[in-house]
Amino acid sequence: MTQRAVLIIEDDPNWQAIFEEIATDQGFEPVVVASYQAAVSALAGQTFALAIVDISLSAPDYADRSGVEVLRTIAAASDRLPAIVVTGYATVDLAIETLVDLNAVNFFRKDEFDRRAFGRVLKKEVMEAGSPPYTPEVLERLSDREQEGLDLLVQGRTNKQIAGALTITVNTVKKHVQSIFTKLNVETRAAAVAKALDTRR
Repeated sequence: MTQRAVLIIEDDPNWQAIFEEIATDQGFEPVVVASYQAAVSALAGQTFALAIVDISLSAPDYADRSGVEVLRTIAAASDRLPAIVVTGYATVDLAIETLVDLNAVNFFRKDEFDRRAFGRVLKKEVMEAGSPPYTPEVLERLSDREQEGLDLLVQGRTNKQIAGALTITVNTVKKHVQSIFTKLNVETRAAAVAKALDTRR
């Protein structure tokens, strides 16, 4: 399984579709499960770049907190896996428990859900987790759109393919690529990719 896979742990089909779409739009491969047991099985058999965890995995039971148990499993694993918490039943205590005690990286309330903000957080956390391992210097220099373009450059995409993926013109892609070259102080695509993936400090 690719390191760009994102595990979505959500029992509501509507939210499953939303999270799948956002993950796919950001260039990741979504894997969806709907229960604690399925999540544990997926975590044991595959490698993921990030997990999206709904706290309640049983629609009829408002008190269900199976997602917290998933977070405990993730926190106990030897390999760090960033987890974004989503819930329709947010409380201050729950936020503290998941963010502080169980090391979740972010917390989203479904009743105040912002797709763009969620997409940015997902991409940032996956990049910082090392998929791909962009250096902090690269992340600081580039705009969100330029990072999206660089992500596709790293995948070996042509300008035309990048334009299709980002729904922009080829000329706009060329401008983004030139801006990336300038900000990274390189002159070729290969050099831009090498610098982006250079983990030396």
